[in-house]
Amino acid sequence: MSKSRFAGPLIAVIITIAFAAWMMSGHEETTPEQIPQQPKAKSLIPTVQAVDSIAREVQQQLTINGTTRALRNITVISEGAGKVVAVLKSQGDTVTQGGIIARLDTKNIPAQINQAEAFENQANLEYEAALELKRKGLINETQISALYAALQQAKATLSSLQIQLENTVIRSPITGQIENSDLEVGSYIGVGDTVAEVYDYSQLVFEGSVSEKDILKLKLNQRGTVELINGDKVPGVVSYIGSVANPVTRTFVIEMKIAAVSKKISGVTSVAKVTLENSTGHYISPALLYINEDGLMGLKTLDAENRVQFYEVDIIRSGTDGVWVQGLPQKSRIIVVGQGFVNLNDETAPTLVDFDQSKAVGL
Repeated sequence: MSKSRFAGPLIAVIITIAFAAWMMSGHEETTPEQIPQQPKAKSLIPTVQAVDSIAREVQQQLTINGTTRALRNITVISEGAGKVVAVLKSQGDTVTQGGIIARLDTKNIPAQINQAEAFENQANLEYEAALELKRKGLINETQISALYAALQQAKATLSSLQIQLENTVIRSPITGQIENSDLEVGSYIGVGDTVAEVYDYSQLVFEGSVSEKDILKLKLNQRGTVELINGDKVPGVVSYIGSVANPVTRTFVIEMKIAAVSKKISGVTSVAKVTLENSTGHYISPALLYINEDGLMGLKTLDAENRVQFYEVDIIRSGTDGVWVQGLPQKSRIIVVGQGFVNLNDETAPTLVDFDQSKAVGL
C-alpha cells in the first residue's frame, strides 16, 4: 500500500528529468564544417600582336575618277536660211578653221548687191556735190543732212546684203573633225538650225570630280598622269579647278590637259593621279583599317601602358601591297592581330612582330 503510494510520484520525476535531458540535447548548437574559400580568379588580359611604326616622308597623290574629252567641241549653227546646194565636208571629215562645210542657195542676193552698190555710188556722188555747193553758199545745212542720211542708208543696205550672202556659206569656227552632221544637198536649213559639231582633238582634257576635303590640295599647273581604259598612262597638268560645288554631290569639277595620243580615247573612263606636296605617313596593310561606331576610319594602337587607343586616319597614297595613311603620331605601336577583340582603353598583352608579318593580318 505504501509502495504504490510512492511509485507514482517517482515515475513522474523520472519522466520529467528524461524529457528535460532530451530537450537540452535537441537545442545544442552544432558547429558547421568550415568550407575553405577559393582564391578569386585573375581577369584574363587579351593578347594582341603589334608592330612599331615610324612615319616616313611620302609624296602624296590624289586619285580622281573621270572621263576624257576633246579640248573643244563647237556646235555649228546656220546664220542663213535656204536650200543646201553643196556639201563640202561630211561627218568624219577634218576641217580647218574658216573652212567651208556647205553652201546654201544665194537666190537673187548677188543681183541685189549690185543694185545696192549702184545706189551707194550715186548717193556718194550727190553728197560730194552738195558739199561743194555748200562751200559756195548755194545750199543750206538741211539739204546737206538729207543727202548724208541717204548715203548712210545706201551703205547700210549694201552691208546687210553682203552679210546675207556670206551667211549662205557655212564655215567651221575651229580646226577639227566634223561629228553629228546629216547635211544633204537639197535639204532646207533655217536660221539657227544646227549644221554639225566640230571636235578639236589636238589635245584632250581629263574631267573629274574632287571632294570638298581634297579640293584645297589642288593647284593650277600641278602635274600628274592619267591612266586610260586601255592601260596607257599619259602625262597631264591641272588646267582648271572649279570654284562652285555640285549642290547634290558636294564635289568640284577639275580638268587636266593631256596629250592626244588618239582621238579614239575621247570620252572613255580614266583615272588621274595628281602629284601633291610631300607629307609624312605610315605604310600599312589596308586590312588593318577599322571603322568605329561613329563611322570613322582609323587604326587601333597601343599607348605606353599597352592600352588600346583609336586614331582616325586618311589614306594619302596607295602602294603595291599597302597604303600610306596620315593621322597617327610620329611613332605608333599599331595593333595588327586581335584588334577586333579589344575595345578602347582595354589593357593588352602585346607581342611585337616585324612589318612583313603585319602586312597579311588585321583580324
